[in-house]
Amino acid sequence: MKNKCINCGNCCRETEMILSKQDIENIIKSQRYSLNEINFVKKSVEGFFQLKNINGCCIFFDSTTNLCKIYEVRPQGCRFYPLIYDSDKNLCVFDRDCPKPKLFYPNHNSIRKTCAKIISYLEKQILFTKLK
Repeated sequence: MKNKCINCGNCCRETEMILSKQDIENIIKSQRYSLNEINFVKKSVEGFFQLKNINGCCIFFDSTTNLCKIYEVRPQGCRFYPLIYDSDKNLCVFDRDCPKPKLFYPNHNSIRKTCAKIISYLEKQILFTKLK
C-alpha cells in the first residue's frame, strides 16, 4: 500500500470480500495468532466464504492505523482491489469506495490484464470451491 494507497481504510469497511480455500489456508498458516477458520470466515447467503466484519470493519483491519494486520497474506481479492468484478454488469469496475483507483491501475492495459486475472481467479478458485 505504500506510495499508492492513502490509507483511508474504505476498502476494509463493510467488506464483502470473498475468500478462496487457498486464501483461508494462507492466512491460517502465516498467523502469529492462533486462528481457526471460524475466527475470520463466514459463509454468505450465496454459499461463498467471506471475511467477517467486526463493528463494520474487516476482522483484520486496524482502525487506529487504517492498515491491514495481515497485509503480507491478504486475500487475493484484496490484492486486486479496487478493481472488482460486477456480476450484474458482467465486467470489471472500480469500487466506488476507493477514492484513488487510478493510483493502482493508471492505464487501460493494467485494468484489462488484472480483469482477466480476476475472472480466472473467480472461475478457478471461487466458483470451483463453491461447487465442492
